[in-house]
Amino acid sequence: MPLESKILTMETLDIEIAQLENSKFEYPKKLSEVKNTIAKKERDLSFAKENLEKLQREISSANIDLETHKKELAKSYERLNTVKNNKEYDAVQKEIRERKSLIEDTNRDIAKLKEKLPQVEDNFKNAQESFEKIETENTPLVEDLTQKIAAIDGNITTKTAEKHNLASQISANLMKLYNLILFGRKKSGKALSHISAGSKVCSYCGQILSPNVVKKIMTSANPVVCENCGSLFVLIENQKPLDSEA
Repeated sequence: MPLESKILTMETLDIEIAQLENSKFEYPKKLSEVKNTIAKKERDLSFAKENLEKLQREISSANIDLETHKKELAKSYERLNTVKNNKEYDAVQKEIRERKSLIEDTNRDIAKLKEKLPQVEDNFKNAQESFEKIETENTPLVEDLTQKIAAIDGNITTKTAEKHNLASQISANLMKLYNLILFGRKKSGKALSHISAGSKVCSYCGQILSPNVVKKIMTSANPVVCENCGSLFVLIENQKPLDSEA
């Protein structure tokens, strides 16, 4: 493998390692965000379900009260047949009026509760559909992120081993310079400026390259770095190597 290919492969490995290191923070953060999104929809569904069940209990309770009032009214009418004087008659009539009033009030309460029912049922249905949609869409993502998080350290170890093996095939001086540049760029893993025959700028910082610098990159047997950002220039076409090693 030509030197240019080796040093480019080295940078590719460092970029992949940097991305894996960054993912140690990004993946758990993303996983937390996704889980929180699902949890919020689940809370919304739970709230809507509680509201529906509460309303259904209130309607059921009111209907039980209504049946109780009707039975008591029937008993009051039966007592009319057993009254023995006007005083008892007046007392039963008062009782009947009270029972009727309770029945009217309860019917009114039931009607008001039932008016709320369609909206509360719709709220529950919408919350259920929204939760199921979010859960279906995000469950594969949760599983994927969980697997990626579990695999990060192993992948870093593998990439690092590949890097060490490749480093043994590159001159010590060039690796020393490369690692020195990389030291301040651990988050990106980018130490190189990719240059071709027609290049006029540093690919890393955008600095315009003088003809003298371009000539040096094309002809020098020694490593050349950008005067502005310090990136190591590497030829990406079949030009003369940056080091005497072929």
